[in-house]
Amino acid sequence: MADETLYDVGCVLLATLLVGFSLRAVVLRLRRRRPDLAIGAPVALAVALRMLAAAAVSISGIGVTLRGGDEGTFLRGASEVAASGFDSGLWLPGDAHRLHEIVFALQIKLGDFPGSALRVIQIGIAMLGIVLVVAAIHDLAGPRAARLGAWVLALEPASIFFNSILHREPLLVLASGLVVFGGVKIWVRLDLSGALLLALGCAIALATRPYAGWFLITGGLLLLLHASLRHRSTEWRAVPVAYAVAIVGIAATPAVLNLTSRASLERNLQPSQDFNTDPSRVRGGSNSNNLSLERVDLSTRSDLVENLPARVRDVVLRPYPWQVQNTSQQLGAIGTLVVLAAICLLLGYARRTRGSSLALTAPFVYPGIFLLIAYALSVGNAGTGFRYRTHLVLLGLATLIVLREHALRSEAATVARPRRAWERGGIRGRLGIERLDR
Repeated sequence: MADETLYDVGCVLLATLLVGFSLRAVVLRLRRRRPDLAIGAPVALAVALRMLAAAAVSISGIGVTLRGGDEGTFLRGASEVAASGFDSGLWLPGDAHRLHEIVFALQIKLGDFPGSALRVIQIGIAMLGIVLVVAAIHDLAGPRAARLGAWVLALEPASIFFNSILHREPLLVLASGLVVFGGVKIWVRLDLSGALLLALGCAIALATRPYAGWFLITGGLLLLLHASLRHRSTEWRAVPVAYAVAIVGIAATPAVLNLTSRASLERNLQPSQDFNTDPSRVRGGSNSNNLSLERVDLSTRSDLVENLPARVRDVVLRPYPWQVQNTSQQLGAIGTLVVLAAICLLLGYARRTRGSSLALTAPFVYPGIFLLIAYALSVGNAGTGFRYRTHLVLLGLATLIVLREHALRSEAATVARPRRAWERGGIRGRLGIERLDR
């Protein structure tokens, strides 16, 4: 037992070093073109908080209740992949094993990492995505906003817990980071190297959670189209890019119509909705922890349009702040309070930057909206919705911080203009008095 404990501690230390040096290398690489990107302290604190939270949940014995039963399923799948040779088809993401299980399997096969070390690597993957989001904030709003964003995202309570979960979420955070970081390059300069980063993020999402990946692809294409139209008078490649996106959209239309047909929805979407909203099913502990939502009909296009707003509300606001009967609900209620505060601030800063809000934040808005739709269509209980919501909160907080920075700049410029005019008037007045004295 002592040898096993010592081995686990050694693996955790090794994983911590890998995460630390990897994140440091990424931050230094980003600072080559952004010398004022000073985010080392919040990134280090974020990693430390997530590791402490993961250890505290495991030691407390409530890990199974809070984290759910999917972790065991994924680890069994990862062990199956790890037991096979590298020439096996199991190492390719597919219906049998998704990318997160393959990432676990690689660590198990090469390092025989225990669960505690796997959690550290998960934290590193999620933090890489968060660092890319912070870099995107910097490119849209400057170094002051980036520092604030790094501290806010480091301390956001739901991500402190979910960034270490042995689930799909850390890879989806990385996917979101790549999409918005690449999206900013496209939005600001129509830099098509950003399209490669965006495509990589969408591919990671597609291999991890396919329906979220398809919605991210849709959001990315619309962002690319909007950016090309925005730069059509200054960039020669804007028009070809716009035509290319339009052609892709036209080509994809038959597939979209087929996926949203009544037969497809009844076969693919509605059974998942019925399964996830069934209160008699117990997933990862007491079903009250998962807060099963009311069943909705999503079997036709008209039903989708009619019931989607209710599911959007469920993803954003459930569990409600007064639902605190157990630990899972209490954790979710804290997240809901954060979301409510962020929504109020976001609406306030959007009003103060009215007319330019989308132009300032489009790389966050397009992925965020389509991820919200994806998760609203798939959610069946508030426990799962709370986990999904962490991705939306990440993009929502980034949007809030960018709008705040531009609102403060605009208001500071408005105050400065009358002051400069008054000073010029004062100078002219003094000159006039001097002339009269002569």
